[in-house]
Amino acid sequence: MLSRVLVPLDGSALAEAVVPQVVELAALCKAEVLLLRVALARVLPSADPVEAQVRAVEEAQAYLVRIETTLSAQGVAVKSAVRYGHAVEEILDHARVAGADLIAMSTHGRSGFRRWVLGSVAEIVVRRSPLPVLLLRATPLTGPAGEGTAEEPRACLAPSQDTATTVRIRHILCPVALTPTARGVLECAGALAQRFGADLTVLHAIYDPLDITSSHIPHPPLEQLRQEMIRVAEERLRSEIRQTLGAVPSTSLVVVAGSPFQQIIRFARAHGVDLIVLGSTGQTGLDRLIMGSTAEQVVRTAPCPVFTVRGGA
Repeated sequence: MLSRVLVPLDGSALAEAVVPQVVELAALCKAEVLLLRVALARVLPSADPVEAQVRAVEEAQAYLVRIETTLSAQGVAVKSAVRYGHAVEEILDHARVAGADLIAMSTHGRSGFRRWVLGSVAEIVVRRSPLPVLLLRATPLTGPAGEGTAEEPRACLAPSQDTATTVRIRHILCPVALTPTARGVLECAGALAQRFGADLTVLHAIYDPLDITSSHIPHPPLEQLRQEMIRVAEERLRSEIRQTLGAVPSTSLVVVAGSPFQQIIRFARAHGVDLIVLGSTGQTGLDRLIMGSTAEQVVRTAPCPVFTVRGGA
């Protein structure tokens, strides 16, 4: 399913948090790891811009050589590249040129004075990438002196020195909407479930009519309306699942009423989900609004890695 995984790095430990997980995933899929550092010099008015650019590229190359050497010594098929320019454009172009199948990155790295948080590099890559993007919400294990210990993200692909392969994806959650893009997301989630031998839960959340406040409650009562909305959604999704995931065992459907973002996070935490496969819908207009209201919030707060897939037309 995967042959080349692109890992953009910015030089921070938080950005590097995704590397061990990618190494384990690549080993399982017999894929090559492609490391990328995008260099960009910030030049003071009195400085030589050419010298600053050369220095930025050399530092980036030295940084990647160190990581590439370490991974090669572990038997990882790895290549590295340095590109000069703006992060998003260079990441997407290198993914295309290098023939990557997946972009894997941390959502809390740093790039100079800018943070790779949602709303910046990671969010734009998710919206614009035609490839799937694996996002790991990384946080430091210990903060600066006096700040205590930060919460450790549950990295389901985390490696162990005691075992050759420790990838454990046993439960995949695939939230979908009743849109034409759902099939592409389901197909990707189904392929991952088969590859890892994982249980797959398809989740759909309807907006709860009981949350609507009104001085006049029309007939049928809102409780009956909610049950009918759930029934219709279940019927449509069962048909879609049969057509798309007929050969995937251990697939279940859950339809709930409530905020999609809240229901996704609640289910993932309550059921120990190891990976969320989520559709991204584009970069402008209503698509961007949807990205900001659901997918972005899921990535910000998910207790496990999120695998985003560009929905088909």
